[in-house]
Order: sequence, then structure tokens, then C-alpha cells
Amino acid sequence: MKIKMPKTKMPKIPNPVKVVTDTAKDVAKETTKAVDTVADTTVNIANTVAKETTNAADAVADATAKAAKDTANAIKKTTINAADAVKVEATKSAMATAKVATEAMDEIEAGSILAIKGLEQGAYAVADAGELIAEWVEANYCQIGVSLALGTIFAALLYRPEPASQATTVAATAPLSTTAILYLSAKETVGAIALGTACDLTAQAFVELIWIASDVRKAIGEKNKQILTDAIAFTLAKSMDAAAGAMIVPQSCAAVVAGIVTTIVAQLACERTLPSGAREWASTGASGL
Repeated sequence: MKIKMPKTKMPKIPNPVKVVTDTAKDVAKETTKAVDTVADTTVNIANTVAKETTNAADAVADATAKAAKDTANAIKKTTINAADAVKVEATKSAMATAKVATEAMDEIEAGSILAIKGLEQGAYAVADAGELIAEWVEANYCQIGVSLALGTIFAALLYRPEPASQATTVAATAPLSTTAILYLSAKETVGAIALGTACDLTAQAFVELIWIASDVRKAIGEKNKQILTDAIAFTLAKSMDAAAGAMIVPQSCAAVVAGIVTTIVAQLACERTLPSGAREWASTGASGL
């Protein structure tokens, strides 16, 4: 008698190659997910840091610009006599007519007042002044005529968005802005030579800018170019205590200097005088203040 043995189903043995392959795929998938997660996290962190850095930089820039404006507005409150106030108003009016940027007007007014205050402390006569333009004499508006001529130049420079204008502004004001920052943080570390050099370089840069206008050159007189430069540098140095806060930003600094330059040029052209102390500036510089 035959005994029929039951059939036994043999367990299916997994294909080892497939197991390894599937495992590798799972590991690769998880690894990719992990890498993607790390990458996303890194990008998010980088974006957050970049945003915070930008926000911080913007906040500093805004605070600096506000400090410059606040300084200019404080200077505008300085008391000057009625005759000098007329000169300041003439400068402002001419600059507006020349379409100088509205943003520059506070600093221009502050610069004009600083120059006026320097002149109030004394002035000396310039023997060989320039030749006044006929219409300035006939219309009896020399101050406005000079200011308008300079305003036409400064309108293309002050607070302009064009790269060329901004580059010129930064280059012209860099010595003075840098010195102003140091002056505010540690006045005692700014030596007379450093201050004098910064004022000289800035004065020279602005005189070269206005020298392109033939009417201005004629009114000043070719031979007076250097004494005008010295007078501007002298006034800048005398104004540092009051105006350093307005000079730390290139655009603001340029507008303050423009106000000083316009007022002193008009003084030389129209009244044939310059602030006392300007004559000695060439030899003594800031050390003579």
C-alpha cells in the first residue's frame, strides 16, 4: 500500500539582488529627502540672515540720513540779522528756480547760514575782484544771479539718481564725510592736518565744479580762484563743530557744501569780500583756527 505524502509548498526565497536594490533605493530616497530638507533649511536660514542683514543696513542708513537732516534743521534755527537773512532767502529762491532737488534745500540753507555766520565774525576786502555780468548789475540782483548760475550746476549733482552724479558726489565729498564721521565719534583724534586736508580737498573739488561756468569764473576773477578755495576750506573747518552731523552722508554733505560755496562766491562777486582768516588758511590751515 502506497502512502501519499502531502505536497509541501516550498517558501519563496527573495531574490537577493532585488532586495539589495530595493533597499538601496529606499536609502537613496530617504537620503535625498534628508538632503533636500537640509538644503531647504539652509536656504531659508540664508534668506532670513540676508533679509535681516539688509533690514539692519537699511535701518542704519535711515538713521544716518535722519541724523543729517536733523543737524541741517538745527542749523536753520540759527539767528542771523535781517540783511543776511535776505541773502539766505535769495540763495534758496535761486536754487529753487534752478530746479535743485527739493531734498537738498534744507542742507543748502544750512550751508548758507554757516557761511553767513563766518562772515559775521569779520571779512576782508578783495582788491582785484572779478567783473560782474552786466545784467546782474543792471537788474541789481547780483546775489540771485550768482546763486542761479551756481544752482544750474548743482541741480545736475545734488540728490540725483544718475550713477555719474552719485559718483561725482561721493568723490567730491569723501574726504569731508570720512572726517566728519571720525569727528563725531572721537573729535580729539582728528588732528589739524587731517581736518585741514579734508577741507582743502573738498573745497578744491567744488571750485573745479563751478569753474566750468564762464559767468561764474568772470565774476570771481581767474586770479581769485585760490583765495576762493581757501575761503571755502576755512569756512568748512570753522563749521565742523556745528555741521559734522550733516556731513556724514555724501548727498547731504554735498548740499551743505553747495550752500557754503554759493554764499561765499556771491559774497566775493557782489561785495568783493571774503571771511577773515581765509587769507591765512594757505599757510596755517586748520591749525590756525
